[in-house]
Amino acid sequence: MQSQSASGTPKYHDIAHWAASVPALGRVLAQPAALSQPRATILALFLALALLTGACGKAEQGQAGATVPVTDATGRVINVRVSPKRVVTLNKNAAEILRMFGVTDRIVGVSDWIPKNPDYWPELVGARNVGKFNDPDVEAIAELKPDLVLCYQGSPGPGFEDKMAAAGIQVLRLELYRIGVLPRDVEALGRIFGREDKAREYLDWLKVRMDEIARRVAADPERPKVYLEAYAEFAACGSGSGMHERLVFAGGRNIGEVMQPNASPVSPEWVLEQQPWAVVKMCSQNGSYSLDGPGGMVAQREALLARTGWNKTPAGKAGRVYLMTTDVTSGGASVVGIAHIAKWLHPKTCADLDPMAWHREYIERFQGRPWRGVYVHPAE
Repeated sequence: MQSQSASGTPKYHDIAHWAASVPALGRVLAQPAALSQPRATILALFLALALLTGACGKAEQGQAGATVPVTDATGRVINVRVSPKRVVTLNKNAAEILRMFGVTDRIVGVSDWIPKNPDYWPELVGARNVGKFNDPDVEAIAELKPDLVLCYQGSPGPGFEDKMAAAGIQVLRLELYRIGVLPRDVEALGRIFGREDKAREYLDWLKVRMDEIARRVAADPERPKVYLEAYAEFAACGSGSGMHERLVFAGGRNIGEVMQPNASPVSPEWVLEQQPWAVVKMCSQNGSYSLDGPGGMVAQREALLARTGWNKTPAGKAGRVYLMTTDVTSGGASVVGIAHIAKWLHPKTCADLDPMAWHREYIERFQGRPWRGVYVHPAE
């Protein structure tokens, strides 16, 4: 049975579920009574986020050292200096948003993920590689003298802020990989860099597509059981993962929902006992933008289908085993991944959804790159 909120509303359409990490707006938005529940919910969420500028405050223009209050991924309100000129981003999703804003010339340091993908990041080939996103070279960052370091909620670990503060460097942790707070974080970066117009343009685009998915999913009462496997083998994505959030919105039931961690070890027998209707596997394949074909995803999918007993599950019998790269499961293109999942799970109402067309528009319009690459397998 589909999980419900206290009000009886399906969770994936419950605005409280999606906006749980959004700070109080300081105003009440009435949902238009004429709209259906899915449309009203998505509209209200994105209208609310579009108004966060007024709720969170603006920097005073023309004042030296002006700051803007921003809620970070841990829930803390941080006064971030506006218009930073030198930025280190350990968060590749943040790098995409900064490129969307046209400020990549301010990025002086990046994590090692970006140098591994020069075709997608030609404008950052000169930025210094400061190491892994979760364990960067602190001295290298300090040598760059950045005004701001952007990183993820839990990476690098505790103590990173203290090390940066000792060098007079500000740190901002963001959750751009979670669709529920993506609008909040995009809006915050828009205020920090003075690109509120670009942030609103993207959020308007995102709202339309999220609304379309919600409408189609609501039209199909089926909620198929799905095994979400993280990058490691037999590691289930729990309810604390971004993939769980995306699956629920796409109208699926996560068999690993009872597990809280992002990637919980499970036994092969446990997966078989759950009899999943479909399997979605996270693929760590690097350089997807440069690929002309599915590459290593083909062999990886064949290995999944060949696992003992999988041919006796609904997913294995029908070949409903899919792989997705991180390019469409986090950041600005998250909606593309959600659309793919919705299309796989709801052929009755989502068969004519075109996630690849949405992705192409995102790459060309918001990233300024020519369309190419392979990000899911099989594509249809």
